Amino acid sequence: MTQHGTPSDPEHRRLARITLVAAVGTNGVIGRDGGLPWPPTGDLKQFKALTTGHVLVMGRKTYDSIGRPLPDRTSVVVTRRTGWKGPDGVVASNDVDGALDLAAQLGGEVFVIGGEQIYAQTLDQADRMVLTLVDAAPDGDAWFPDVDWTQWREADAVPYDGYRIVTYERV
Repeated sequence: MTQHGTPSDPEHRRLARITLVAAVGTNGVIGRDGGLPWPPTGDLKQFKALTTGHVLVMGRKTYDSIGRPLPDRTSVVVTRRTGWKGPDGVVASNDVDGALDLAAQLGGEVFVIGGEQIYAQTLDQADRMVLTLVDAAPDGDAWFPDVDWTQWREADAVPYDGYRIVTYERV
């Protein structure tokens, strides 16, 4: 377990592609009561295929909602809790910039997987977004940040029953 909080080093992040991955309702909701506001969709298989072998960056509450390290991935957890420790394969950072630096140093693509504050703090640095757009507008207490869509183009979209998975690339 490593506690990381050194100043940001943008050179490292330029070498790693940053992708935001989220499931979003039509009203922008991404969460409720520490979990998803809808039953799991088939996008979990896509999530596994997309992120296996890479580094995940997430907030502590997102990590807690998952409840364990995800296999074949390193998790960098952003937390303000001093001394927070996770199991093997999980490292902590006390801020988002430190987490992105650490993730880039670990190698490969960086996948930001939530929650609300982490998405908001990484959106401007992201190169790509893979969004599961759920055909529902549930009540919630966590939202995906507002996106300036002039900075993004749709690169791919795959429809499913009740949702579609859309990949956006920064223009």
